[in-house]
Amino acid sequence: MKLGIHPTYKKLRIKIGEDVFETNSTLNVEEILMDVDYRKHPAWTKDGLNVINESNKSISDFNRKFGGLKFGAK
Repeated sequence: MKLGIHPTYKKLRIKIGEDVFETNSTLNVEEILMDVDYRKHPAWTKDGLNVINESNKSISDFNRKFGGLKFGAK
């Protein structure tokens, strides 16, 4: 291995609410403060299923409006 071409790993603290996790990283900071707790976010807790349904509704509306279009077919 060549010397001096690899980044330096150092300790990194990640704070999420009251919890603190330690890991190693090449970031030039010592600490990251997370403003969103991934353990309570609807994307991971599945509390936001209505958002997914709204997205599917939009897709259905699009397909209903443009479903008859044929691209490249003669």
